Amino acid sequence: MTAVLQQMPGLALDGGIMAPSPVSPGAARHGRSKHGGSVVKKTRGRGYSVVDDREVTISKAISFVLKRTTEEGEEEEEGKLVASDGWVDCEDVLQHPNMAALEVTLSELLAVVESSASKARFAVRRDPDAAAETTDPSDYEIRLAPIMTPTSSSPTADSAADKFTPLTTSSADLPDMIVYETSYPNYPLVLASGGIKRAGGQAVLQFKSIKVDEDGNEIRAASTADVSIQINLREIMEADDKIRWARAENGNIVTEGDAKGSIPKEFWAKAVARRADIGVLFENGEVRKEIPIGLRGKGVKGKKGSGKGKGWVSKEMKASSEDDGSSSD
Repeated sequence: MTAVLQQMPGLALDGGIMAPSPVSPGAARHGRSKHGGSVVKKTRGRGYSVVDDREVTISKAISFVLKRTTEEGEEEEEGKLVASDGWVDCEDVLQHPNMAALEVTLSELLAVVESSASKARFAVRRDPDAAAETTDPSDYEIRLAPIMTPTSSSPTADSAADKFTPLTTSSADLPDMIVYETSYPNYPLVLASGGIKRAGGQAVLQFKSIKVDEDGNEIRAASTADVSIQINLREIMEADDKIRWARAENGNIVTEGDAKGSIPKEFWAKAVARRADIGVLFENGEVRKEIPIGLRGKGVKGKKGSGKGKGWVSKEMKASSEDDGSSSD
């Protein structure tokens, strides 16, 4: 008597892959694709994240509103709130369209100001005549934290504000050059985004300083960074006096950047790779060399047959750290 092997219903013999679901014919079953490959989703973080949580979104909206104010006594402009020495009524801020769209509450606003992500970015003060536990927004005022103009006049201002010394073109011991350091995989993203940008809730950009002695030798701290972007500090100060600069307690030079929280590449003197065989990457507004493909990391590849990269203009680069609520700053 010969045994007969019967095919089990719903089970194919070509590799053991089950037929599509009768409920959803186009869907794969048991975590496998139609072609037998496993379905795996991978995510990878990088400096220019495209996902902002609510706290960061609110922080950007607050910054957007506070950077567009009219000082008391000046001609009022449509869409701009009135400020007194930089201070704006929290009730007015919460009613601004950019904030109202997010339905931000006073308690949420205060929480964002106190958060580590917004450290040294905003300052809030309460009307001294108001009740200690007041929840009336009109009893509070907010301003951009005076990190470039330290003051102790506001009792609830972030203590980090006192750690920065403002710099001007007439400041003593002004560095000849400042340097922003980054990695080989991240540099193409920075270049493609158009400038060095503050990421997420980052309050300031930090730069190391370079001094040049009488013999022309550079005096700087030792560095192991892959890429150094050099900027002539005095030149950028003279070119754009709206970008404020300060010296931190650790000796680094800090700035909030321009209205977009950025130092555009038009102000870069040069970008230099640590590896001598690569050398100068960017100089005088022009790309001199690119990061070799092998050093760019996954998803950061150049375009074949072209001196300029294309593949590395990735999703992560698209979300720059702009200080806006719902539109570009």
